[in-house]
Amino acid sequence: MAFQKNVNIEMGFGVPGDIHTDGPTRTESLVVNSEGAQLNLVGRAFTKDTSKNVAKVGGAIESGRVFAGILVNSKAYALTGLSGNPLEPTLAVADNAQADFLTMGDVVVQVSTACKIGDLVAYDTTTGELSTVAVGGSASDGKALIPNATVYRFPVTSESGGLTVIRLTN
Repeated sequence: MAFQKNVNIEMGFGVPGDIHTDGPTRTESLVVNSEGAQLNLVGRAFTKDTSKNVAKVGGAIESGRVFAGILVNSKAYALTGLSGNPLEPTLAVADNAQADFLTMGDVVVQVSTACKIGDLVAYDTTTGELSTVAVGGSASDGKALIPNATVYRFPVTSESGGLTVIRLTN
């Protein structure tokens, strides 16, 4: 066995969708149904239909659709795997499952961009994938800003993104 030669400075601190701090938190339990178009991944952004109160991944905030929250509590859902392997470990929640969506609090998420504390948080309106925008910036095409969401802890230096903590104050 070889001796360890590298010491990692940054330690893992959570799984996407984990509530990060013990402070004021608001979640709502909703049925999630993206109709198979996209995986319902924990840690992604969702919107909900105002007439049916059903959440789907991504979606534009517009008349008839409002921000549902970030899908949280990965350890609370039954593992259904993926289509080819029902035992495959995944953060995907099955369609028509009851799920928790955070609209206020601090949550661990995966972002696809580098970020600094205080940056604004945006999501892809198709996949719900999170990214960040510098303060004063705007979301690019196919993305929308999450209302009252900022990067709270753990800046990400890699241009390809990584884990961080965001704070929502809705």
